[in-house]
Amino acid sequence: MIKTNPGLFLSIVVLSALTLFLVGCANNQIFSGSKTGNDNQFLADFDLLNTTISGDMPILAGDSVAVAIDIKKGDVDIKVANENGTIAYQVDNVQTRNLMLTIKTAGTYTFGITGYKAKGSVHFKKVYE
Repeated sequence: MIKTNPGLFLSIVVLSALTLFLVGCANNQIFSGSKTGNDNQFLADFDLLNTTISGDMPILAGDSVAVAIDIKKGDVDIKVANENGTIAYQVDNVQTRNLMLTIKTAGTYTFGITGYKAKGSVHFKKVYE
């Protein structure tokens, strides 16, 4: 007759469940990187972006914002809009590029970056001449 140890069996079940839980959590990570912003810039550098991150900047009519986009992998969507919903810039599945935005209407603008398994960086900086 074979004896079984109920404690050993329970330990194996608990460890197996814990392992599956931890592996599942790693696959659901939504952001790994850094982001910082103030009234003059919003900078995002990410090793993984699976969500939307955003920053706000007050901008006057006629001001320019330098945009530097460097996408290493994945898909990134960008939307820049003021508090009234007026869109200054929007693009889906953006590619690496540099551009200059000239703001036509003064307001507080939200700079939104949405990633899907994305790696790279997006920088928005006010330009002072």
